[in-house]
Amino acid sequence: CEARGCTWCATDVANAPWCFFPKDSPYGYSLGGNAEKTAKGWRVTLNRRQAPSLFGNDISPVMLEVEFQTRDRLRFRVYDPNRERFEVPLKIDSPGVTAEEANYDVE
Repeated sequence: CEARGCTWCATDVANAPWCFFPKDSPYGYSLGGNAEKTAKGWRVTLNRRQAPSLFGNDISPVMLEVEFQTRDRLRFRVYDPNRERFEVPLKIDSPGVTAEEANYDVE
């Protein structure tokens, strides 16, 4: 774990990982600008950090959309803004509540 640059932290929290990348890790993605408010939530651009890829075929940038669908349901979508892909045409009714009305927090 530590040889890969991860942090080891044993915990009693159910299903929490003991080995994870710290916030300042060179792996993964970082915020590429400010969050953009949308009609139903937020949209942010994420840019791949410059460390070698752990899994290969990384995409940069990627978009993260967060939609407050109901008081108890959140939808998030991660996608490549530069290439279209097939998405299952699933009709989900969404009144689009505001973050203040939701029974959850998003950070």
